[in-house]
Amino acid sequence: MNEKCFAMKNGSCRALDGNCPGYAGCGFYKPRWKYEKDRRLMHARLRALPMDRQQEIADKYFKGAMPWRENENE
Repeated sequence: MNEKCFAMKNGSCRALDGNCPGYAGCGFYKPRWKYEKDRRLMHARLRALPMDRQQEIADKYFKGAMPWRENENE
């Protein structure tokens, strides 16, 4: 499997500190297409929550921003 991992940037892993163990030995490995698919599903789930709950999540994890609302057509 030669698909690039979503976490690889400029030759280093953004998910783990240290050296990348390669996809076969990494519990965080995910190809870019799978990451994008999972992200779209996550955004859809967040958009389905009541607005007050979305605001709580935005305040706690995203400094008040709601990235799942930016592309509501996903």
